[in-house]
Amino acid sequence: MKKYFLIFTAILLNSLLALANECVQVYYDQGPADYWIGRTYGVFTQNLLGHFPELQQIIAPIETYRKGDIENCRATIYIGSYFNNEVPVDFLTDYENTKKNVAWLGYNIWKLENHSKIFGYKYKYLTKLNTENLDIDLKPTFYKWIDYKGERFFKYGDWSKADPNIFLSSFEMAAFEIENSVILPEAMGTQLLATATHNFSNDKLPYAFRNKNHFYIADYPFSFMHEADRYLIFSDLLFDILNLPPRHTKKMALMRVEDVHPLVPLDLLYLFTKTLTEQKVPINISIIPFFFDPLKLYDRKSNQEFVAASQVPQFVQWINDIKKLNARFIWHGVTHQYGRIANPHSGISGADFEFWDAINNTSVPKDNTSWVLNRLFDGFTELNKLDIHPRVWLTPHYQASTMDNYVFSRVFPWNIGRVIYYNFEFKSKPLAHDQKYWLTDIDPVKQKKRLDDFSTAEVSLTSNRFSGQIFPYEIYGDIHGQRIIPENLGNSQPFENTYVIHPRSVEEIVAAAKRNLVIRDAWASFFYHPFLFGNYNSGGRGAYIGDPAELVYVLTEIKKLGYEFIDIEDFANRNETRMRPEPIYKHIEAKP
Repeated sequence: MKKYFLIFTAILLNSLLALANECVQVYYDQGPADYWIGRTYGVFTQNLLGHFPELQQIIAPIETYRKGDIENCRATIYIGSYFNNEVPVDFLTDYENTKKNVAWLGYNIWKLENHSKIFGYKYKYLTKLNTENLDIDLKPTFYKWIDYKGERFFKYGDWSKADPNIFLSSFEMAAFEIENSVILPEAMGTQLLATATHNFSNDKLPYAFRNKNHFYIADYPFSFMHEADRYLIFSDLLFDILNLPPRHTKKMALMRVEDVHPLVPLDLLYLFTKTLTEQKVPINISIIPFFFDPLKLYDRKSNQEFVAASQVPQFVQWINDIKKLNARFIWHGVTHQYGRIANPHSGISGADFEFWDAINNTSVPKDNTSWVLNRLFDGFTELNKLDIHPRVWLTPHYQASTMDNYVFSRVFPWNIGRVIYYNFEFKSKPLAHDQKYWLTDIDPVKQKKRLDDFSTAEVSLTSNRFSGQIFPYEIYGDIHGQRIIPENLGNSQPFENTYVIHPRSVEEIVAAAKRNLVIRDAWASFFYHPFLFGNYNSGGRGAYIGDPAELVYVLTEIKKLGYEFIDIEDFANRNETRMRPEPIYKHIEAKP
């Protein structure tokens, strides 16, 4: 009895907190015990909501909904991802009758009996994959194209590399037709926000629509997300669902020079310096302080197996030269590889994972808070020798354990890039976001404090499945607590190989930047590798060795679109204290 009283008290206190603050509720399908996707899509939604730090997030399975809960916050979002899940009747009634903003994504809309009276559109069926009528590449067809604000987004669709008989795509969506040909949806006040088009028949269906405070999106827009995905449409619609204005008056752009370690050829680094200076684009360097090549696969001298940046005078000179040009540094791992193994490629700095076992797809064997903090302290000590004090962290290959991401979120003011997420719960109270934990100097007393305080941290994975997320705009706190500067355009990738799954051209990068102009607060953020200044025969993109034409093209085109390349350190400094409140979570007790 005491247990249930404590649960009731906690829920009551959470509700009072929500009423006292501006908040947004996210409901997801918990489903059966082995179902993990619903929570993952809830995570993706609350991560995006991190762009709105003025709002308290309340996250709960739809199964926990109680009558009237929808009135507690300025907006409520329900993600229907489990087919025919038992949506509480009270939620159906409240969704229909509320005057607050409410958004329904994906499945189960057919359970809302009066949906056609709300929108003027009536649910018909779920669309299927057309395996008889193929596209020009001999792939099955579906409602692939999504048009929004004059731009075309599209769903991913391709054959699985693991099993060529499986076609991977989020082809399913709810098909709607107009309920009444006399009273059209627009006459009822319904706005058609986005339209889906079949890539064989050219048939069209409503994809996203709203009537006053009621929103509906015809699928759950998080599966197979990519740089031109309809997920970005939802990212923009959040401003309307929350009824909040954009944070910025300009479109920000960011380019970073990737994987710079002490043995990168200096002629390529000076070429970057010259090109970016001529283009009047801020110089942002993703720096790796230690180079390590334990398997002897790099073109180096025999005594250069392990090299610290401060040990290479020419590299130090280049660092000093670009500092005079106001260059900024992003800390990109300590060695950007792990141990004396290929993890999974070559063991060379810049090529392999550092905080993730990419061979066994799990945490590295040494992974714990002390190992991570000591490793970071060693790297920061080396950077201090170069008088480099980064404000921004970049996880190698964007992947680390949940515990590692938790550490990164507390010791760095900002992170940049994409993130891989697991479903997890804190088993201990998470540490507060306090500047006393930031890696700003090499004080051993502060480091001991970090080691002691972080040693109590404990997280528990609720699923061993993981998914990655792209961000179109900055996030003032994801579920780990990381402030994230986006990388949303990808990078130039000439060829498919063991490192590259999908080649990507600069034309695709520019097209994505143009498409993103319709998204409020969107950035144009990408990275470029030094080796791409080589010619095609050497794996680069130049017509000759040292040809910067491709990089000049993408920088010029992004500026033509109206984006402004910014000083990343200035942005980080101006926004280092803005953080969303700790989310409030409601859970269902596990069934015996």
